[in-house]
Amino acid sequence: MALRESDAGYRELFEENPEAMWVCHRDTGQFLAVNEAALRLYGYRRNQFMELNLSHLGGGAPPPADRDQVVPSLQRMLDGTEIKLQLSWHPVTFQNEPAHLVLARRLEPASQGQDLDHLRRQVTEQLAQLEVAHRELESFSYSVSHDLRAPLRHIDGFSRALLDDYGDQLGSQGQEYLNRICQATGKMAQLIDAVLQLVRAGRSEMEPRQVDLSVKAQVIALELKHHEPGRSVEFDIAEGITVEADAKLARQLLEILLGNAWKFTSKTPQAQIRFGVQQEAGQPVYFVSDNGAGFDMAYAEKLFTVFHRLHRADEFEGSGVGLAIAQRIVTRHGGRIWAESAPGQGATFYFTLGREAIDN
Repeated sequence: MALRESDAGYRELFEENPEAMWVCHRDTGQFLAVNEAALRLYGYRRNQFMELNLSHLGGGAPPPADRDQVVPSLQRMLDGTEIKLQLSWHPVTFQNEPAHLVLARRLEPASQGQDLDHLRRQVTEQLAQLEVAHRELESFSYSVSHDLRAPLRHIDGFSRALLDDYGDQLGSQGQEYLNRICQATGKMAQLIDAVLQLVRAGRSEMEPRQVDLSVKAQVIALELKHHEPGRSVEFDIAEGITVEADAKLARQLLEILLGNAWKFTSKTPQAQIRFGVQQEAGQPVYFVSDNGAGFDMAYAEKLFTVFHRLHRADEFEGSGVGLAIAQRIVTRHGGRIWAESAPGQGATFYFTLGREAIDN
């Protein structure tokens, strides 16, 4: 195609065209012509634009000259801003020189809107799939727990029946075996309950309202002392700490953290457990600390993993699910939870709940 400035249709085709157009040399990239629409788009005066070449606008090298091509390109304006244009390249002869006639168009907003709509549809579909997966997991968990409880009850019941009816004939060794079977079934039942609590913590309906964490912590401390009256533990619970949260989940969270502190100070003389709040970067951070057994921070990332324990079962009892439940509760409130500790120097668990606390 030959494009000649002397042609009668040149002005109508090029100069007066409302679409931004320019002509560049096919080999050097030097601009040979530009229309008013392109000058308005890029922000240059004509003499400024004609001193430029393709490298000044960005977008890379032109396509091969043997065919038309339409490509997206990130173009640089006079003020340095970059916009995404659609460039239509047409090989031409201009002023007896091999050249490209280029039509520059902004990408249609509708196209961007279509991309956004497509992304929204994908997110909606993925959320729906995730919801189905959660429901299947919940159904599976309840089914497994129901199917496991019956055989566990039978194992425990018949083991105890053997102990009661034939204990003398079995001897001490046989009685020891049956006692261990009963202990194992009890442990398995505890694990099933813990898994169900984990599922409920992630699926229960939340009813946010003002919750007095200090009062809940004080009640939990009294309950712990009631269950083990022989222990002497000093509680330091800050007063007037309230937060907007689900009351049931907030209590469960404190039960787990205070219960862990109670458990891991069981071998510590003059045990101390503290609950309070501090401000970090303008956000309330709640904490439960103790002077108990502590743990190695090298394993801190595994703290909130289901069934992972940092102490042997014969040292401290537990299901290994409590902190996973605590993390799920905190996450559902838009917060995070972490810990600091050292072996033999106690532990402090920090958590946020994604909302501002109110200190009365």
